[in-house]
Amino acid sequence: MSLSQNSVIARSRAVYGRSLTADEISRLCAMTSVSQAAAFLKNTDRYGDALADIEPATIHRGQLEALLDKAVFGIFDSFRRFDLTESRWFFRSIVSRLETEQVLLAVQGVADGSTDNYITALPAFLIEKSGIQLLELGRSQSFEDIGRILAGTRCGRILEPLLTEAQATGKVNIRECERRLYTDYYLACMKSLEKNCRGSAKTELKRAFLKSIDMKNVVTCCRMKAFGFTPEAAAAQMIPFRYRLSREAVEDLMKQPDTDSIRRSLEQIGFRTDASAQFAAVEQLTERISLEYFRRTMRLSRNSSTVYFCLIECLETELRNIKTIIEGIRYGVPADGIMEMLVI
Repeated sequence: MSLSQNSVIARSRAVYGRSLTADEISRLCAMTSVSQAAAFLKNTDRYGDALADIEPATIHRGQLEALLDKAVFGIFDSFRRFDLTESRWFFRSIVSRLETEQVLLAVQGVADGSTDNYITALPAFLIEKSGIQLLELGRSQSFEDIGRILAGTRCGRILEPLLTEAQATGKVNIRECERRLYTDYYLACMKSLEKNCRGSAKTELKRAFLKSIDMKNVVTCCRMKAFGFTPEAAAAQMIPFRYRLSREAVEDLMKQPDTDSIRRSLEQIGFRTDASAQFAAVEQLTERISLEYFRRTMRLSRNSSTVYFCLIECLETELRNIKTIIEGIRYGVPADGIMEMLVI
């Protein structure tokens, strides 16, 4: 193993070691206002630097979440500058995924007439890293505008027929836009993996990617079932990569009446989690399965690319948890109720 790879592993584990502790999460859930939550996060190892200049008493939820997003993105960017090997293509994939999210938000904004909300929520830190004119995208008032701004980009090429149809009919198939964009995103990730990794490192990282995709496909499968779709129709909407989620597994999942039954079904194909845990929704279940796998793999793996990928997933789970807590505080949800919604 090279010095650079050892350094990435050590740095990744050190960054993960600054994650919020169980006690800190519990105390954060007990806050009674967004201002209190901001003040608390300002004094943590993970987010203290990013929030050093804020005034907790005057910050609102959107500003706080934007700063937290920027803090985590900054960690990824620091690896890009620190490491000249694996982290470079990983960082490009992160930017690509964030671009995909912004494009979908812009399309949805035009569809429901809420384009002003896009500009308000646009992550400013992404603008200088993106190859898409995100500010112009936020000013779009029609599907034609979006198509023009995206012309020549990956997202533009993929969405062109859907945007043309939407401009003609006034309606957009947002689910199909999402499916096509994320399918292309994961295809690009897999190609980069094949190009940049070798031997056991490639095998292990590919397994981590595919397990992550399996969990996303489980959520898609269960959502499609809720809307009355057949297993065949559900399979057509999934990301076309598999690890253990075979056609038979999809059919079995779509027969299950509740989250606990889905958990038992997933156990049959090797996706296990704490049997005593209770899950309010399938999204919480799949994220917990993934989180346990990423934590374990990050601790045991000797491949820098795999460890770094697991770090990315763990940090993003922590960020989603914090946003869930802030939202719960904002709406007056009791601390124990917020805790039940978290993936920890």
